[in-house]
Amino acid sequence: MKTVKFTICLVFLFCIKIHAQTYQNTTATSAVDGINRLGDCGANVQPGVHMSTISIPIAGTIADPTKITFNLSLNATWLGDVAADIISPSGDAITLIRRIGTSTNNNSCGDSSNFLPANVLSFNSANSNPIDAASLTDSQNVPAGNYIPTIGSAKYPTHNIVGMSTFLTGKQISGDWTLIIYDYGAGDTSNISSWQIILNSGAVLKTSESGIFTSEIIVKENPVKDKLLLKLSHNDFKSLILEIYDASGKLIKTESIPRQATDFEMNASDWYPGLYLLIPVKDGDRKQPIKLLKK
Repeated sequence: MKTVKFTICLVFLFCIKIHAQTYQNTTATSAVDGINRLGDCGANVQPGVHMSTISIPIAGTIADPTKITFNLSLNATWLGDVAADIISPSGDAITLIRRIGTSTNNNSCGDSSNFLPANVLSFNSANSNPIDAASLTDSQNVPAGNYIPTIGSAKYPTHNIVGMSTFLTGKQISGDWTLIIYDYGAGDTSNISSWQIILNSGAVLKTSESGIFTSEIIVKENPVKDKLLLKLSHNDFKSLILEIYDASGKLIKTESIPRQATDFEMNASDWYPGLYLLIPVKDGDRKQPIKLLKK
């Protein structure tokens, strides 16, 4: 046992109601523990692994990631042991928790606070606060709350660190979503008590909607240089607003398009190199995103 604390519709496709739909797995997994190989924690341990799957039967593309929430009920007696990944039906992954409180030493044991199943951890791309283990005393339970992915300082394990907005936007919603928990510490077990995926109205663009992405806006040059150059093939809108998000999911720019426009350009000279998302909002409806790469 480690004893030292290191501080450092739904979216119904044919429904116009605004009720959320919840998919959940309430079957608890068996407790697992890391196996001591060269020490108690981190890279010294063979991690214990357990997983839980939720199947979503509806078809559609994620258009608004802020309307998708992952609720986790975990049971773990040492935060620094735990890493948690969500795997999408396409096989892509995002890390929601990675060994909280660990120092840059890959063998650090991290924070000794606990995850309590009754204290639901709610992850959404619109949230702003990480899990603040530094404010907790030894062995204190992490409170229920709304969180963003929370990553310890140790480089091991690397896992899948990406912004939730970038991870979710444009993905197909149907299929198996899997929560995987890794235990990187010997002597303290962990398990999944239950978890949920909540879809609020507007999260998913119907398969039957072609969206403005394929038929109404053309990106003339991608990767983007100093200017984002667009061509509009239709003007059948009352309003058209373009939202630009960076790789962390932060909204960095909005532009309103004149109705008579056929060609449009947006200044991109101050964008850092990397991945961005362009989401058109046509007459108040968010359409399929366009992925942009800035040189």
